[in-house]
Amino acid sequence: MHHPPDTLHARKRRKARAMIVSAAFQLFAEHGFDNVTVAAIAERAEVGRTTFFRYFGDKQQVLFADDGAEADRMCAYVLEKAPRPLGEDLGAAVELLREADAAVRPHTALSPAHSAVLARLLRESGELRSRYLLTRQQRAHRFAGALVEAGAVENVAVLAAHTAMACELTAMRLAENPEAFPARLDEAHVLLHTIGRPAAP
Repeated sequence: MHHPPDTLHARKRRKARAMIVSAAFQLFAEHGFDNVTVAAIAERAEVGRTTFFRYFGDKQQVLFADDGAEADRMCAYVLEKAPRPLGEDLGAAVELLREADAAVRPHTALSPAHSAVLARLLRESGELRSRYLLTRQQRAHRFAGALVEAGAVENVAVLAAHTAMACELTAMRLAENPEAFPARLDEAHVLLHTIGRPAAP
């Protein structure tokens, strides 16, 4: 995959964006989401409001700042690693998304501290939970598209993408802390393999 040259301007933009994200999460941890303004985030990050809005449309977007990059990388992984063609193999499609997540998440996911703040805010705010679910739906749509491009039939691709999303939401709901999330995600995927099996006596 081609990467653009890492120019000084690009590095400055990444640094400014990272400072805004860090400042926002610090303030959210200290005061809660509703009590933090864009002006306060900009002041803590030592940037102007105009700079803030150059990177984010509102303060909610800061919470999901890395979603786009993570989805980009996962789609690229699917297209590169998919056994061709996926066809109607639902299990292979779900497993491919699981592998993509495992390969990409360590490089793009929030830090444990930021993940803990996000988890707390999602518990406290129905509005944020709705926004989070919207971002998951958008990701599932993109993943389904990547699976179709990799040769999966459309209904299999859509079901696989939403199954992977359900596993992620289950893991987030049950994880006692951010460090427990990967194990809970594995548990959710393992449970999928029990579908259709007779119950143990």
